[in-house]
Amino acid sequence: MTRNEKGGEKMKSNVFLGQLKMQGHNIEWLLNQMTERGVSITKSTIYKKLRGESEFNASEIKVISDIMQYSEKEMYDIFFEELVS
Repeated sequence: MTRNEKGGEKMKSNVFLGQLKMQGHNIEWLLNQMTERGVSITKSTIYKKLRGESEFNASEIKVISDIMQYSEKEMYDIFFEELVS
């Protein structure tokens, strides 16, 4: 079980970023897609969340999962490592 400094579950950032890159996209593209779906966060904020300095909220996880076309299992595996370990 991997935890960040706040004690919450740490997402699998490396897996997520690898999948994003394999799809031919980057963080800027993701942020634009999120904004188009009504969830707007800054580049600085998303990097803090990817480093585990803060956590994604439910609406951010839902939108990112929709954008990345994750199944429910994939979403839990990426964002809630503790629940599937």
